[in-house]
Amino acid sequence: MTNIYAALEIGTTRTVLATGEAKTGERLRVTCHAEIPSTGVRKSQILDINQATQSIKSVLREIERKQEETGDSLTIANAFLVVSGQHVKAFPFQGTTQVEGQRVDDDDIEEVRRAARSNALPKDVELLDIVEQSYGLDALPGIVSPKGMSGHILKLDTLQITTNKNLVDNARTAAGEAHIELRDPLFAATCAAESVLSESEMRDGVLVLDLGGGSTGWAAYDDGYLAAADVIGVGGDHVTNDISYAFQTTQAQAEMLKRKDASASLSSPADPSPRANLFGSSPLMEARTVSRRSLDTVVNLRLKELFTIIRNDLEDRDLLHRLNAGAVITGGGAALYGIKDLVRQELGMPVRFGLPVNVDGLENEQHAESFAAIAGALLYAHKNYEEKSFFPSIFGRFFK
Repeated sequence: MTNIYAALEIGTTRTVLATGEAKTGERLRVTCHAEIPSTGVRKSQILDINQATQSIKSVLREIERKQEETGDSLTIANAFLVVSGQHVKAFPFQGTTQVEGQRVDDDDIEEVRRAARSNALPKDVELLDIVEQSYGLDALPGIVSPKGMSGHILKLDTLQITTNKNLVDNARTAAGEAHIELRDPLFAATCAAESVLSESEMRDGVLVLDLGGGSTGWAAYDDGYLAAADVIGVGGDHVTNDISYAFQTTQAQAEMLKRKDASASLSSPADPSPRANLFGSSPLMEARTVSRRSLDTVVNLRLKELFTIIRNDLEDRDLLHRLNAGAVITGGGAALYGIKDLVRQELGMPVRFGLPVNVDGLENEQHAESFAAIAGALLYAHKNYEEKSFFPSIFGRFFK
């Protein structure tokens, strides 16, 4: 049996749609993906549903065009939604239950799992995920499997990830206008981790940095589970805005300077020449040059501020020194020259780019890191469809 999945990401700078398929027990392959610039979206929030719908329709047409080239004729009916932005929150929650017998049995474990899901959320909050971390029994924490152990009070520590329900509903409305039903909303940073991390990295401690246009999500893993996560409201668009303000350029000119000439690290310039060319925004405007050192300084200051915030947060959570496998960079921001050097300098750990190694089909993509989250969403669907995970499965056929 071949299972087919789809995932949609409505980001600040781009809208991405991807499909994947896998036979039971086999690796997932991303079979088709497309992206177009987003409209009607700012800071990962839809501000104009009609424009967002047009973006979804456009990326859907691009998928259909690519399918026609390969002889496929599937019509996407529903997809998982990849969610990012500062409205995503992660917080710890502990479920507890009293052990009925002398030793912990399956019923006790199931009861404490139910207790961990009993947290009452506000009406405008939607649950993205509940991550089981470790068990505790009486005064003993950090238990991996409590079955058969003696004790009285069984505990389960979880990390609960939520988002603003109204914002997700807006995405559902926009997608619905394009005749796509949205399934589970999924957190972009943990989706990216799903596609790029190995089990050994999660055990040793690793940080995923998902650098988006409107925000940066991060997810820290330790002892094999998600220990903490957050979203900072700083992304690639903020760097573009800084360049535009500093050099009095249009947004398009600033974006081109960032992509073509800028470096995030002052010690590793993208080009040794002292000046970068800035072409006029119209044929009537003259070209000029800007100081490459000044350009790099503008970019460096904004991103240095971002990584300082993340570093301080990790230190406050007593996590920074436990991330022995280092940091992994995903998202569109991974393409910025010098970004790996800057992360290494600011966080003081080894760094690599997050290629989606846990799926097939993206090997020839020039900046495959930018598709890590969408690939992880497809992988999440595939795993849960086959494994019938702890949460009730909501997967059916994704194409009509």
